[in-house]
Order: sequence, then C-alpha cells, then structure tokens
Amino acid sequence: MTPVILADLDDTIFTTLKSYPDRDPKTLQRVTTAKNGNHSYMCSHRQALLAWLSSGATLLPVTARSLDAFNRVHLDSFREGAIVSNGAMILAPDGTEDLAWSEAIAEKCEKAAATLARAIEELEKAPINIRIHQHMHKGIMLGMTVKSNDETQLGVDLNLGTAEKLFKESFQLSDVQVHRNGNNLAFVPGGVSKKSAVQYLLSIREDLQNRPTVGAGDSLADLPFMELCSMMLVPNNTQNSKKLFS
Repeated sequence: MTPVILADLDDTIFTTLKSYPDRDPKTLQRVTTAKNGNHSYMCSHRQALLAWLSSGATLLPVTARSLDAFNRVHLDSFREGAIVSNGAMILAPDGTEDLAWSEAIAEKCEKAAATLARAIEELEKAPINIRIHQHMHKGIMLGMTVKSNDETQLGVDLNLGTAEKLFKESFQLSDVQVHRNGNNLAFVPGGVSKKSAVQYLLSIREDLQNRPTVGAGDSLADLPFMELCSMMLVPNNTQNSKKLFS
C-alpha cells in the first residue's frame, strides 16, 4: 500500500527567487513560466524531496493556481490529476475536467460573481498599487488574486493590507472568502475550497481510497485540507511553520 500525497505547489514544492536571495539562478532548476517574468525555481534539496515524494506514491497537486497557471508548471511529476483554482476545478489523470464538480461549483461562483465584480471596480478606483488576476474558465470567474506591484515587504503590507481592509469593510463576506499569504490576496467564492475538492476527489476515485494520505502546504489556507490527511508536511519559514512555532 502506497501513500497519496496531496500537495500545494507554490512555496511548498517550488518557490520564486525571493527564497534564494544569494543564489545564482543558473544553479537552480526553473520549473514555471510566469507571465510577468517572476518564475519559480527548485534548489537541489527541493528537487530531491520531490523525487522522493513522487517515487512509490500518488502525488496530486492541490493548488490555488488557475488552470492556465498550472499548465505553465514544467514538471513531469504530476500525472495523477490535480485540484486547481483553490478547489474550483478538478482534473483527471488524463487532464480532462470533472464536469460534475465544475457544474456544482459554477452555482457557487455565480452567487459570488456580483460581489467579485464590484470588488474589482472598487479596488481599481482605490489609490493602491496593485494588479488583479481574474481566474476565468468558460466565462465563469472562479476567483481572483490581488498582488502588490511594490514587492518589498513594506509595499506588500501596505497595498494588500489596504485592499483587504477595503473589501472586508464594504462587502458581504458570506459570498466571498479572502485569505492572504505573502504577496497574494486570494478572493474565493463562498463554498469553494481545497478541502471540499479533496473530500470529493477521495470519495469518487477508488484508486485513492483506503490508503494513507499526506497533506503538504505552506499556507493557513491549506490547513483545512491537510487536516483531512493521515499526516502533514509543512515547509519551514512559512505561514504554517510560523504558526506552529510561534
């Protein structure tokens, strides 16, 4: 019996150059293509860890990345399907979309659509230095991510802190969930989550059932799905590790 590893990707399996301030990028393996040039990399230790995790186990990404961003991950370790867009979409091992899940999620996204549209309008008018990425699929907004254009810690705290405060003071929070980690402020339709997607996936795929599970993640937003698992894997110097040892 081999384990099923349910793993977040960014800042868990790989990370941007911010984690390697003193390293020549040529000594690292580039593993994603980012549209803004802020690609993700793996050092030799992370490469070895990924090789270990994927040998003799079923490795399933559980990521906030949109389908487009997931398709720009250049690793061949993920062959058993995936959960993307914070749980809004589930992919089979052959890459096809689970249409039953997508149909159920579409109802939740439609309820959040008006709130997200108004949030975009208000954030774009606000005097804050941000960019907004909408996660669209077949004309449906599965969520969005707000990032600070000033990527210094001071700039991130100021811009994302202001954006988060503006949203929470102005909108109905039952329609949309908001969580922040680093330079990512995620807006997710109410009822959409990595946890619910993992529960569903484990219930329909017989090949994943009655096997030990490991949940891996760096963010507090990962903890709910990780708590479903037999064991947890937490990278050091992340939201989750800081919470554990604070």
